[in-house]
Amino acid sequence: MTVHFLDALNLLNSPVFKKTSPLVRKGNNRNYSYEIWSTPGTFGYYLKVYPNSQAPQVVGSFKTSQDAFNYLNNNYR
Repeated sequence: MTVHFLDALNLLNSPVFKKTSPLVRKGNNRNYSYEIWSTPGTFGYYLKVYPNSQAPQVVGSFKTSQDAFNYLNNNYR
């Protein structure tokens, strides 16, 4: 992932706490739960998968939240 100088500078000047949550979407089925999160500064999205009775798995990085959801649908059943 490449961070441009101005984007990095904006991160330094941004407030520590935001009013909106970086959690974009979450759901579950009988085999797993999932969450799609946005990264700071709109650099992308990542996916957290919680398979039943296993450690959580973090998968990333995606350009859109729909890309993350498509990955979930294609790789977890």
